[in-house]
Amino acid sequence: MKQQARVMSSQYMQWAKGHAHVKYNLANSGLTNYPLSDLPLKLDDIELTGNSYYGYEPLLEAIAKRYNVATNKIFSTLGTSFANYMVMAVLYEPDAEILIEQPTYELLKSTAEYVGYKINRFQRRFENKFQIDLDEIKKTITSKTKLIVLTNLHNPSSVFTSDDTLKEIGRIAQSIGAYVLVDEVYLDSAFSLSPRSSIHLGDEFIVTNSLTKVYGLSGLRCGWVFAMPELIQKMWHLNDLFYVVQQHPAEILSVIAVNNIERITAWSRSILENNHQTINDFIQSRTELETIRPGYGTVIFPRLKRGSIEPLLKLLHDKYQTIITPGRFFEMPEYFRIGLGLNPESFKTGIENLGKAIDEISGK
Repeated sequence: MKQQARVMSSQYMQWAKGHAHVKYNLANSGLTNYPLSDLPLKLDDIELTGNSYYGYEPLLEAIAKRYNVATNKIFSTLGTSFANYMVMAVLYEPDAEILIEQPTYELLKSTAEYVGYKINRFQRRFENKFQIDLDEIKKTITSKTKLIVLTNLHNPSSVFTSDDTLKEIGRIAQSIGAYVLVDEVYLDSAFSLSPRSSIHLGDEFIVTNSLTKVYGLSGLRCGWVFAMPELIQKMWHLNDLFYVVQQHPAEILSVIAVNNIERITAWSRSILENNHQTINDFIQSRTELETIRPGYGTVIFPRLKRGSIEPLLKLLHDKYQTIITPGRFFEMPEYFRIGLGLNPESFKTGIENLGKAIDEISGK
């Protein structure tokens, strides 16, 4: 039997990086850049190097305080995507299987393929408002499943998964000795729910997160994993293969950011609440679209009822300098994802451009 070629790249990331510089980027799922000048920062606070070989202690302590997690259960690293890779890598065994939600963020699937897992999927259906169906997990899990992977808030729909559902998923995983990986990079944007991290639900849970998406601090590349100490230690030791230390100025800035997270949250919440109102008004006025509107999150995932997405994407890009994320990257080509993190004025213009493009391709 011919061996399947190993995945060595992400088509989504190539597309996203190649289209990132348009004027109205509605494909970006994170917040626009938070102004560095708004942080209580002096140049004297920055050092080029420091003692952070297995984690910069002030950063681990700041994250620990923020999420009520012990520092020996935290692995700090370069963003959520690399955090997800490290989790999959330290748990991998020959013939291991991984169970991933569908639709999901493309990089989760391609990373699992790169590591070497056999991939199984459980469905999150539009008809069920993209909620998790526990029976779907029960019928697709096997004795070889090492890891169940999901996003909360769900990427691409922003749907929230409750603690009760997560606990049931944990019990299913426990029954076969598996873990549950919850990518929580969007969770903090569910402001009205005041959600807590699923790391508190049991030892079988592993969580990844970062300062990137909700807080507009992508440039710091500050991400982390929450897990049991023995898994965290394995990640630190595996990490030795990739780099010695992280960028220390970024670690210092990340400490300052986490210690001032309420200020940044207020800024983020103001932008997202404004843009949610804009997108809700727009969706309500468009009979060509249907979507789930959770009322929180940094993205929304509409479906175009008639016609093809591809002409819409091309027209938006070429004529209106605007991009949205094609649903094909979530294995749902009739859908598209809209990021809600632009400043409100630019976001409103981008959405107006989307409306004009829809009118043009529908002949209005």
